[in-house]
Amino acid sequence: MKKLLMMPLLACCLQLNAEGVKTAGDGTTYNLEKLSAMENTGVEKWVDDDNGEVTYMLLANDTIAAGDRFVMDDGVIVMFDDEVTLVIEGEADFQLEKGSTFDSAFDDAGYVSPVGIKIGNEVSQTVVENCHFNFVGLRCTSSKGMKVRHSAFYNNNTAIGQAALTLGSSTAPFTIEDCTFAYNRKAAIAGAANFYNPLHIRNCTFIANGQANGNTPQLNLTVADSVVIEGCAIEGDTTLTMVGGIGVSNFSAVGGSKVVVRNCHIRNNRYGIGTVGPVNVVIENNTMTNNHYETNAMNGGSGISLYDPYMQTVARICGNHIEGSLWGITVIGCNDVNIGRTDVDQDDEHYNPGLNTFVNNGNGGQLYDLYNNSTITVYAQGNRWNVSEQTEEMIESVVFHQNDDSKLGKVIFMPAASPSGIASTQDDRRGANSVYNLYGQPVRTAQHGIYIVNGRKVVR
Repeated sequence: MKKLLMMPLLACCLQLNAEGVKTAGDGTTYNLEKLSAMENTGVEKWVDDDNGEVTYMLLANDTIAAGDRFVMDDGVIVMFDDEVTLVIEGEADFQLEKGSTFDSAFDDAGYVSPVGIKIGNEVSQTVVENCHFNFVGLRCTSSKGMKVRHSAFYNNNTAIGQAALTLGSSTAPFTIEDCTFAYNRKAAIAGAANFYNPLHIRNCTFIANGQANGNTPQLNLTVADSVVIEGCAIEGDTTLTMVGGIGVSNFSAVGGSKVVVRNCHIRNNRYGIGTVGPVNVVIENNTMTNNHYETNAMNGGSGISLYDPYMQTVARICGNHIEGSLWGITVIGCNDVNIGRTDVDQDDEHYNPGLNTFVNNGNGGQLYDLYNNSTITVYAQGNRWNVSEQTEEMIESVVFHQNDDSKLGKVIFMPAASPSGIASTQDDRRGANSVYNLYGQPVRTAQHGIYIVNGRKVVR
């Protein structure tokens, strides 16, 4: 246990979480300071005599009822006892300036499961800003959704749900930006397979999530009318052979989905990006390297994998760098997969300059830049293939399609791109912004840390 439990009220903590209180729902505003002064809440407060640091211990399951309001205390530490959840059914305000930390009362003890915070605010969209979650998690069940900014999620134990940040209810919108998710037991972000949450994830860092090594990607998402992931870094743990980078599924085959993954750096995962079921997806200007940590090449290891037995997926793939995967891109089923089409006018809806680069993707001694394991024709023009000369004969050696198996669809890959065309695309990815973090992500609001500014490391 942490040293906090050696303080007075140790006996209270060892009683395990009794049910706390549920507020009256009469319009009262609460915070932890107020709850700690009330009877039977199980909220205890300590102030460090040396530095004045305030710590609250949550020993019971308290609920802020609908009709009431909860405003989070700023600049404090909140410790959760075993199986304890703070439930907020009313309005919730977690917009902090100094920032607060939510943590387990135990030092990573495997036999306890502190839960975290569950928010069902139906008054307004909850904003969570400058909050640090360690071992405990955050779950939103509100139809209003949530915005999470400048926050961190570490070492989540999954007691809160499927992920460190669990999404819901269905169709509720979420925005997650400038956050870090690292070493969580399951996914960093996830929701139910039948919840279709519009989602925008921007400028976030994901490191070694999925520590339980289950068949779960770091981002385990379901389709919606708009799912956008941009400017993110997804770094895998190479000892975890079951954890992919980004997974987007549509198990119920609902229509009207749109998914965009752009300007991301994805490396060292079981696979890079994978879609399952019907999806309308755009994958552009990403760098995917060494996403090959799959023990059986027949089970995965692709830079990009598109799987749709319903034959409805429409995909546009442009300007990506795919390197070191067991398979560069794999296509299974699907309807229209456009990896480059330059034989139409630029104002044609099917036009795609391609500009994807393939480097050292393969397994079993064979290079596989593109594997068309479907019956559809795939256009893949304007790309730079992993061959010494961009000729039809040489590119044929890294593309698997109808010429290799008559039951499969054809890949149309000529003409290929010129080296200069690819180079200019790679250089232009970052745009006008000149401030980046160490993963190469553009940074709009720099906090304290180390950044790359105009090509140089700068400490701020």
